[in-house]
Amino acid sequence: MLRRSASVLVLLIASHRAIAQANPVPPRAPEITASGRGEVTITPDRATVLVSVESRAASAAAAASDNSQKMKSVLQALRGAGLAQGDITTSMYTVGQDPRSLGRVPPGTTMPTFPIEFLARNTVRASVKRPDDVGKVIDAALAAGATSIASVQFSSPTTEEARGNALALAVAQAQRDANILAKASGGTLGRLLSMSSSGGSPVMGAGFSGDIYYSVDREMAASGAFPTMINSRDLTVTVTVFGRWEFIPATGR
Repeated sequence: MLRRSASVLVLLIASHRAIAQANPVPPRAPEITASGRGEVTITPDRATVLVSVESRAASAAAAASDNSQKMKSVLQALRGAGLAQGDITTSMYTVGQDPRSLGRVPPGTTMPTFPIEFLARNTVRASVKRPDDVGKVIDAALAAGATSIASVQFSSPTTEEARGNALALAVAQAQRDANILAKASGGTLGRLLSMSSSGGSPVMGAGFSGDIYYSVDREMAASGAFPTMINSRDLTVTVTVFGRWEFIPATGR
């Protein structure tokens, strides 16, 4: 039985060798790889402001009721600042125990040292059609009772067009570099084998973040003593591409 198994194994090995010799694997053709980077700058013409109202109370119902009254005033102020009803949408709404009221527990006990509070938080997304109006919208919201401005994000409807232009610039650069590499290697560039890209999301110019956090005293905002100043910067759309081409060696090499 062992001899028969060994004979079968030898025949299989011989068969595989014969197939491999009859169908040799061709050597991999030489390739040229290169990357390119394209950047296009656009000027934002709109902004999104996240406005939050927080309320604390001894019960969830009381916190929610207080929050509703404050948010009503904030919504009226936003509309008074020039926003339409469709420009204001709810982004997040939560009601629950405030974790900070559960932070201190005396040794040997399981009860906190102060009463448990409930927190209601309502955040709305305000779409501002003119970047120059962002400061006015923030001041109006804070003066009406908003407790925080979570972020300010600038954008432009031309982002996709800018991304397409950045892709074209990146591909052209990769093509130029690939031709230079092929020539320096003693050959020419063949057909394109693959091309991929990454990036394309717009970011603010250097020194400024697209998401910024404000902590402004509401009394100062109401008095107008220190109006909020927001200066938008251009957005930069950056794209990187990676390409592979056939490399055709010069004759005689």
